[in-house]
Order: sequence, then structure tokens, then C-alpha cells
Amino acid sequence: MTTPRHWSRREIARLSLLGLTGLALGCNDDGTDSEPSLDTSDSADPRSCASTPTDIEGPFYVEGVPIRSDLDTWGDPGMKLTLSGTVADADCTPLANAVIEIWQADDEGAYDNDSADMRYRGQQATDAEGRYAFTTIIPGRYLNGQQYRPAHIHVKIWVDGVERLTTQLYFDDDPFNEVDAWYDPERSMAINDHGDGSGDCSYDFAV
Repeated sequence: MTTPRHWSRREIARLSLLGLTGLALGCNDDGTDSEPSLDTSDSADPRSCASTPTDIEGPFYVEGVPIRSDLDTWGDPGMKLTLSGTVADADCTPLANAVIEIWQADDEGAYDNDSADMRYRGQQATDAEGRYAFTTIIPGRYLNGQQYRPAHIHVKIWVDGVERLTTQLYFDDDPFNEVDAWYDPERSMAINDHGDGSGDCSYDFAV
């Protein structure tokens, strides 16, 4: 297999302007376009978006991953998953050309830290409306000390080359959510099961 070329984040943003990082439209379970959640507290500006909470980077981060949105290319077992959504700023303005990177375990809970494939790792630039979309599988759980971690996807976001967010996304109803030290229901997603071994979920980031 050909070793994938590794790109800088500035190159990713430039390529997105040329239409080379095609994205799918993020949507909610009911098929409507997704938008960043608003902070509607009495003291909040009606057009302010609460910043997405941070989370630990974890021990499996690797720099220089390929530009790709399809991470499910090896025929591995696991439920196929489309993760989509938007990236916006604190005023809820969509951020074009923000670079979003994800990494995760395979179906058995193992991370690919060594091979040239860099399985289940990828990065892309958001489109003109701040949208992103990845195709992957639901990650497996793994033992962390005496406790299994729930299924989760790691995320980093850069804006104009500056890292703005490191966090993790979780899945509703995972049996290990409530006993995990880092689980946050604000970053938990419902999976829309298509009934054919695939599903989709959505998350909108504010940075």
C-alpha cells in the first residue's frame, strides 16, 4: 500500500478552497440542518454559542495524519458511522477552513500507532458553511487500568493554524459512560441506527 502523504494544516485549508476536500452536509436525526447550540441563559447574548468543553488528549495522538474524510476503507468489522456537524465561533458564525482532526480505536478497542495506514485517523477543512463530515466505524472500548473506557472519538480543531480545541465525543447509552472519569453528557451523541449495519450522528462545535 502506498504511504499516504502528510499535509500541513495550511495546505489542507488551501486545498479546501480548491474543492479538493469534499464534505457531506451535517444533519440532525430528523434530517434538518444542524447548527451550533445556543447559550440561552438570561445573561447570555441571544447569538452567543457556548464553547465546546475540552477533554484530555490521551496517550494515542499522532501528528501528521492524512487529509481524508473516509476512515472506513479497510473492511474492518464494526458498525459503519457517519459523523457530521459544524464548527462555529463564539458568535455562532460558521468557520470556513477550520481544520478538524479525529482519531479513534478500531472495533476491538485498539489504536493504530505504528502502521503507515494510520487507520481511523484523518483531518479535513470545513467547507464555506463550517460543515464537516467523516465516515468511520463506532470505536470499540478498551481497558484503562481496572475500568473500561466508553466508546469515544478524539477531536482537535485548528483555526488559522492555531489549536483551539482538544476534546472527545461520546455516545448515548454506552454502559461505561457514567463510571468514566472524563465522560461529559454535553459531548454525548445519539446514534441514528439505519438498521443495515450503519448509522449517523451529529455534533456541532463552538470554539
